[in-house]
Amino acid sequence: MNAAAVARPVRAVLLSVAGLVVWAGHFTAIYAASAVACERGLAERSVFGLPWISAMVGLATVVALALLALVLRPSLRMPAASVLDGGEAEPRFTRWFAGSTAVLAALGVVFQAVPVLLLPGCG
Repeated sequence: MNAAAVARPVRAVLLSVAGLVVWAGHFTAIYAASAVACERGLAERSVFGLPWISAMVGLATVVALALLALVLRPSLRMPAASVLDGGEAEPRFTRWFAGSTAVLAALGVVFQAVPVLLLPGCG
């Protein structure tokens, strides 16, 4: 078995979980930024005319949505139904699943970011 035959199923699995990993990374980043801002007194400072927390959360959200768009891109190019993809029995399903998790993760990213952007950072 050559490396290319092993790499395709592994790539399919990694692509399937990539959306969830980006979502978890975004969650960690925005709440870590909020905690650091509250702990260090950065909540009152501004970056690019925005409060520090809002700027960091906005930046993390843009990066996460860009990464999710990259994850979604291969899912939009579906192969023919009868084509086997290097030992992967259902290439259409795995690409559909990767795209679905990327879309759901994008919704999760937006729903995580909106409250942090609208409400005051430190209470």
